[in-house]
Amino acid sequence: MQKLKGDLYLAYRAMFAQPLRKLFSTDQRSGKQRFLDNYAPEGLVPISAADRQLLHRASRCIHCGLCEGFDGALSVLPRTTYDGASLLAICYSRATPDLPRARAALEGLSEDQLVRSEAVCPTRVPLRSLVGYLRRQLVEVVRQQHRPADGAVSLQPRTSPF
Repeated sequence: MQKLKGDLYLAYRAMFAQPLRKLFSTDQRSGKQRFLDNYAPEGLVPISAADRQLLHRASRCIHCGLCEGFDGALSVLPRTTYDGASLLAICYSRATPDLPRARAALEGLSEDQLVRSEAVCPTRVPLRSLVGYLRRQLVEVVRQQHRPADGAVSLQPRTSPF
C-alpha cells in the first residue's frame, strides 16, 4: 500500500505539479544561469567538454612523485604556497571551490618550470595544460563570486504548493 501511495504521489508530481509550475513560472533565467546563481558563490562553475577531457587525462596521476623531483618551481616558491606538481592533478583540479586559496601557487608557476616534470611523468599527465585550465577556472570562480546578484535565488519559502 505504501508503494502505491508513493507511486501515485510521484505520478501527481510528474503529470500535474511540475507542468503547472513551469506554466505559471515567472523565472526567465536559462538553466545555466540558474546553475550559476545557485552554485557559483560556492566556487562551482561549469566546465567545457575540452576541459572535461583535460581533467580525464589529469586523473591518470598516480602520485608517484617523479614530477616533483624535476619540478623547477619547488626551488622558487615556498613550500607553504606550492607543494609540488603532482598536487595540480591530485588536489587543485578536483576542487574548484579551493582555487582561490591556491592563487599564489598558480600565479607563481610558469610553463617552463613544468616542462621537465611533464616529461618524466610515467602516465603523461599534461601539467602545463592543467595549469592553464586551473588559471582559467580561478578567474571564472572569482568573477562569479563577485558578480552582482541580479537574478539570485531568494531563500524565502515559496508560497506555491508546487
